[in-house]
Amino acid sequence: MMIKLSIFLSFLLFCLPIKSNTFSEVFGSEGAAGIENSKTRSLSYTLQYATLTGSIGYVLKNLHDTGFLEPFGFTPNTFKNLSPLAYKKKFLLDKHSANIIAVNQKVDEINYFNDLRQNIMDRRYSTEVIEMKNNNNFDNSILNFNNRNSLVERYFDK
Repeated sequence: MMIKLSIFLSFLLFCLPIKSNTFSEVFGSEGAAGIENSKTRSLSYTLQYATLTGSIGYVLKNLHDTGFLEPFGFTPNTFKNLSPLAYKKKFLLDKHSANIIAVNQKVDEINYFNDLRQNIMDRRYSTEVIEMKNNNNFDNSILNFNNRNSLVERYFDK
């Protein structure tokens, strides 16, 4: 990740022309006097690069931390910690782990149906269960009626 970040920073620093009047004079009249004084000119360049590097670093850090650079492959660690399955590069299961997961899912399904059956048995005479049984009876009656009609139609069509 640091390699990608350093390549990105070097691209910004060396490939893009930066024209700014902010650093033309560092401390008021010292900028004009610093043209001939090498120490002042060196200090001026040092302050320019320090300010530029600091501000670019701050902006890039905030962009990285908010996930803005994620399409470029820069995923923050906070995202990886929140959802390790989504951001983990290699999530491989061996046959034994896959069997354990399948067995656990089957056990959960059986437990769900057992709990549902037990719940219905405990509330056998509740209004919800009676309504569910009546609806089921109506559905069965309609299904049987439709089956009889289709059978009669087939018999008379021949």
